[in-house]
Amino acid sequence: MDVVPASDCPPPRPEPARPAAPERLDPARLPFTAAAVDRDGIERELRDVRAVAAQEPGTLVLVLAGGLAPVAGEDLLLVPAEGLPPGPADPRHPEVYLGRTTAGGVPGARVLLRPVPGLAQETGATAPGQDLLAAVARHAAADGAPPLRWAGLRELGPVLPPEDAALLVAAQSVGLWHRDHPRCPQCGGPTDVVRSGWARRCPHDESLHFPRTDPAIIVAVSDGDPDPARERLLLGRSALWRGNRFSTFAGFVEPGESLEQAVVREVSEETGLVVGDVHYLGSQPWPFPRSLMLGCRAVVRSGAAAPDGQEILELRWFTRAQLLAAARDGSVTLPGKVSIAHALIEHWLGQALPESTW
Repeated sequence: MDVVPASDCPPPRPEPARPAAPERLDPARLPFTAAAVDRDGIERELRDVRAVAAQEPGTLVLVLAGGLAPVAGEDLLLVPAEGLPPGPADPRHPEVYLGRTTAGGVPGARVLLRPVPGLAQETGATAPGQDLLAAVARHAAADGAPPLRWAGLRELGPVLPPEDAALLVAAQSVGLWHRDHPRCPQCGGPTDVVRSGWARRCPHDESLHFPRTDPAIIVAVSDGDPDPARERLLLGRSALWRGNRFSTFAGFVEPGESLEQAVVREVSEETGLVVGDVHYLGSQPWPFPRSLMLGCRAVVRSGAAAPDGQEILELRWFTRAQLLAAARDGSVTLPGKVSIAHALIEHWLGQALPESTW
C-alpha cells in the first residue's frame, strides 16, 4: 500500500469555535458569601458546647424572634451571655452553638443562637421568650447604642457587615430546620437536639438527622448573539409575583440530575427553549428556608420562547440598552441586591443596575 507523505495530507478541519466561558461572579459582591463563620465543627461534634459556652466569659448570644434579628445602627446586636435569660423551652426553637465570630466583640468569641417563636405583643413575662427579648432591649439601651430595631434577613443581607451577614444566615438556616423538623422522619416520634444543636437524634430508633440544604439552579438565559449591542437576555414574570417583576429562571435540582441537566430541564419546562453552553458562575445560600442557589449562564440553541402558563406567565427579551431603560423608567422591576438573580443580571449587563424596590 502506498504511504501518503504527511505533507500531502489535507490539514485537519478546525473544531467549531465555542464561546468562552464567562468569568465567575465575585463572592465579595454577593450577599451572604463575602465572609464565613468559623463553625468550630470539630469541637461541636465531640461534645455539646452549648452549656459550656453559656458559662464562658466573652460568649455572645444572637436572639432571633420569629426570624427577625436585633440591629443597632448598621450592626447585628450580639448580647453577652452572662446573666442573659435562657430561651423558651421549645423543642422546635432550641439553642444552637453557632461557632466563633469576629463580629460584635472580641475576635474568636463564641456565639450562641437563642430563638424565640415570635416578637410577643404582650408585655408580661408569661409570653414565650418575653423575658429574653426584654433583656436584649435593656442591653441595647444600657450600651448607649443606636435605637434597637428588629429586621429580617432579606432587608439586612445587603447592608450588614459581611461577618454579621454570614452569622445571621447560619442562624436563620439552622433555626428554620429545627422549627420544621422536630420529629423523626422514620417513626414520627419527637427527636432530641444533639451535637451542639447541629443534629437531632431519635430516642426510639437511634437514627441521626442533620440540617438539610436543597440545591437549586438559577440561570441567566441569552440568545448568544456575538454582538453585545444585539445580544438579548430572556427574563420571566412568575405567577407568584404581582406587578411588573421580572427575573431569571430557577428551580430545584431533582434526584439523579447534574447541575447542567437541571438547567436544561428547568429552562425547557418554563420557556419551551433548549439551552446549551451552560456555565456555572457562583453560588449563594438562600435560607428561605434552606436552599443553595447555584448561579449559571446558558445560551439558547433551539425552540420558540413561550411561558408555561403555570410557573411563568410572561417572557420578555431585552437588549442591554432596553433592559437599562426599562429598569430606569420603572416599566420593569428587577430583583434587589439580596438575590443572586441581581448579580446574574448585572454580570450579563456588564454594569450596575439602578436601585430596586424589590
